Amino acid sequence: MQSSHQKKFFYLLCIFSFVSIYVNPIRSQSLREAESTLADLGSKILKAEEYNARKQASDEFSKLLYELLCQPESFNYPFEQVKNLSRLQSNDKLVNVFTWLLPQTEPNTYEFYGILQIKDKNNRIYLYTLVDKASEIPQPEYTALNPARWYGALYYQIIDVKHGNQTFYTLLGYRPQGKSVQRKVVDALLIKSPKNVTFGAQIFYIQDFADRRYMKKPFRLFYDYSASVSATLRYNEKEKMIIMDHLAPPDASKKGLFAVYGPDFSYDGLYWNNGHWHLKEQIKFDTGIKDEIPTVPPPVRRKF
Repeated sequence: MQSSHQKKFFYLLCIFSFVSIYVNPIRSQSLREAESTLADLGSKILKAEEYNARKQASDEFSKLLYELLCQPESFNYPFEQVKNLSRLQSNDKLVNVFTWLLPQTEPNTYEFYGILQIKDKNNRIYLYTLVDKASEIPQPEYTALNPARWYGALYYQIIDVKHGNQTFYTLLGYRPQGKSVQRKVVDALLIKSPKNVTFGAQIFYIQDFADRRYMKKPFRLFYDYSASVSATLRYNEKEKMIIMDHLAPPDASKKGLFAVYGPDFSYDGLYWNNGHWHLKEQIKFDTGIKDEIPTVPPPVRRKF
């Protein structure tokens, strides 16, 4: 295990490498070749039969990705070949969030990994390794966290929202809770400076959300439902809302038992106003799915 002194040295080495490579950029072909290696490792992370083989591939993957992200050319590189990697870039082009997961031995259980890449106004790159400590956080809904104490998730969407001069990067992520419950997470990334980074913020002016009651303003939201169904929670640019299936138990006696929750064919939404996300229930939303059954049956055509 690296000491804190070794970690600081590696971080400084990365910044130094950035400066020297910025003067003498690496060839883009080298980055493409490294991407191919990442793609192979990513496939092993998901498909290797033995956990130890998957873990070794993940460790190699993490080390190589960190080294690549020190390079200035990597900031806008899409890494499209690396299918197990989620790469999200903020609308302001200042933040990249990379996350991936490692399947454990038990079905539907995972370890979560991530790297945060930030660019400052002088085009210097800062990297943070995200260390999943979710199992050690007693009340994650009410806790601000840092990269070394992260509520891990596989992020699939990032939304830039502003209040005054501060940007809040809202992150939508996926984190299963074992074989019975799926969980999606609405989190926040606050960057006051490249050296002052926080996960979680009290930007949710919400008391009840997906059958959870928050007694004070939460730092993040949880959206739990049965592992046997699908439920949508995603930002819709046209509506300017995070739109989600409304979740409910099959009957009132199962309230709070999230392993049986599922969509009830109505929708709720989160909208941004005056520095907070607010909940609006029972919204009207065009899903884009067209009913193929005509409302009026066509006339019967007889053959003579």
